[in-house]
Amino acid sequence: MHSREALALGRDAAVLQWLRAPWLMAAIAVLCLPYLLVTVPPLIDLPGHLGAAAIEAAAPGSPLHQYWNWQWAYSLNMGGEVLMKLLADSFGLVAAGWWSAVIATVLFAAGCVAAIRAVNPRGAFGLGWALIFVFSYPLLMGFINYVLATGLALLAFAAWVTWRDRPGRRIALLLIAQPILLTCHAVGGAMLPLLVATYSVGAALDDRGGGWRDGAKRVLRECWPLLATFATMALWKLAAPAGKGGLKWYGAQKLLAFPFALRDQNQILDVGSLVVCGLVLIVGAAIGARWTWRQGLPALALAVLFAIAPGAIDGSALVDVRLLPVAIMLALGFQDWSRVDAGVARAVALAGVGLLVVRLGTTAYGFAAYDADYRAQLAALNRVQPGAKVLALVEHTCLRESWRTPRTDHLPSLASVYRGAWTNDNWAVPGLHMLTPKFRPGRNYTADPSTFVWSPGCSGGKRLRGIDQAMRKAPLDKFDYVWLIDTGKPRHQDKRLAPVWRSGRSTLYAVKARTNVLGGQAMAKSSVRVRVRNKG
Repeated sequence: MHSREALALGRDAAVLQWLRAPWLMAAIAVLCLPYLLVTVPPLIDLPGHLGAAAIEAAAPGSPLHQYWNWQWAYSLNMGGEVLMKLLADSFGLVAAGWWSAVIATVLFAAGCVAAIRAVNPRGAFGLGWALIFVFSYPLLMGFINYVLATGLALLAFAAWVTWRDRPGRRIALLLIAQPILLTCHAVGGAMLPLLVATYSVGAALDDRGGGWRDGAKRVLRECWPLLATFATMALWKLAAPAGKGGLKWYGAQKLLAFPFALRDQNQILDVGSLVVCGLVLIVGAAIGARWTWRQGLPALALAVLFAIAPGAIDGSALVDVRLLPVAIMLALGFQDWSRVDAGVARAVALAGVGLLVVRLGTTAYGFAAYDADYRAQLAALNRVQPGAKVLALVEHTCLRESWRTPRTDHLPSLASVYRGAWTNDNWAVPGLHMLTPKFRPGRNYTADPSTFVWSPGCSGGKRLRGIDQAMRKAPLDKFDYVWLIDTGKPRHQDKRLAPVWRSGRSTLYAVKARTNVLGGQAMAKSSVRVRVRNKG
C-alpha cells in the first residue's frame, strides 16, 4: 500500500471515529443537560404555547371556554401543538412543555449531525462549530414548531442522501415526509425541498461527465417527489382561514440577524463566537478546507433565502432571521477539512468542541438563573383566584440597555396553566393560530402583543408604549387583577388597584371593584415561597 493511500485511510478512519453513532448520541445528550435545571424551559415563546395548550385541554366547565374559542384547523404551524397534546395526556401539561422543548432540541441536534455525516463523512472537523448553532436564535426564542420541522427536515435530508442507491426509498421518503414537515411549520418544512434540490444540482455539477442534459434529467428524476410540497400548500390554502398581514420586509431586521444569531447571556462571548465561526469558514477555505458543489450549495441557498425572504408572513414574525443560524450551521458542518494538514484539522475540531463546551456551560448557567426568576415571578399566581381575568404587562428593554433578555415575554400565559385564568398574552392571528378571543376588553388589551410595554429608555416616540401609557388607557374595570412584570411602579397609582403581591420590580394588583380579595391587601413579601403546582 502506498504511503499516501495509508495516510488517507488513517485520516478517514479518524474522522469516521468522530462521527460514529455512540459519540454523536453522547454529544446530543450533553446538549440537553441545561434542561435538567429548569421546570419551564426559558425559551421565550414556550410559555405562550403552554397557555394555548391549557385552553385547548380545559375541562368543559372551565372559565377558559368563556374567554377563548379553540378550533382545530389545518395549519402549517401546528407541530408543537400536536406534540404537546400527545404528551400532556401522559405527563401533564407543564411536563409536556418540558419534553416538547427537549424533543425539539434533540431532533435539531440529531438532524444537524446526521446531515453532516451524510454529506461530509470524511471532512467534518467543523462538527463542534456547527453544534454551537443548536442553541441559537430560533431555539432560544422558543420557535418550537420551526425547530421541530427543521430538525425533521435535516434528518429526512440525511436519509435521502444516504439512500442514493435506493431510489424507491427516496421517493417514498419525500412523498411522506414533506406534508408532515410542512404541517409542523411552513418555513422549517420548506428546508427539505430546498436542501434536496440544491444537493441534487450540486451533485450534477460535481459529476459533469454526462453533459448538462444528463445532469438535468438526473435532477428531475430525483426531485419530482417534491411536488408533494405544492399539494400540501394547496390543501392548506383550501382548508385554513385566510391570513392577515401579508408579506413584510425589514432591512434592519436582516442586519440584526447576524449579531442575534447566537444571542444568549454575554455579548462579548456571543458576538465573538459568531466572528470566530466566520473566521473558521474564511481561513479554512483559504488553506484548503472547501466545499464541493453538493456540499456548498445547500448552505448557500439557505443564505440566499435568508437575504430575500420577507421578515413577516401573515402575522408570523422573524421569518428570515430564523434561517441564518441554520445556514451557518450547515456551512460549518459541510466544510471539507480532509485536504488540510491533519494536525491543523484536529486543532480546529478541538477548538470547536472547546467553544461548544464553554457556550453550553454559559447556557446552563443562564437556564438556572431564568428558572429562579420564573419561580419568583410565578409566586404572584398564589394570590390569583382560579378563573380570574388578569391583565398582564411585561417590560421589554432595548438592545442598548441589555444584551441579556429576561425571557418573560410570555410568562403571563402560565396563569392559564396554573390558575385557569384569562390573560391578554395568547396568540390569536387568524389563519395562523387556533384561538379566537370571546372576551375582548378593549383594543390593545386582548391578545398578543398587548402585554408588551417598553422601559423608559426605549419608550420615546410614538411606536413604543411605556407602562404609564398602558396603565392610563387600560379598561381596568373589566379585569380582576393587573400583573406587572419587571415594570416597576407606575407613576400614577390608580385608586381602583390594591397591591396584593410584590417582588422586586414586579407587582400584582387586585382590582377592588372586581375581586373579593381585599383581605390580601397587606403586601406579600418578595420571599413568599412558590407554591404554584402543575395542574397537569
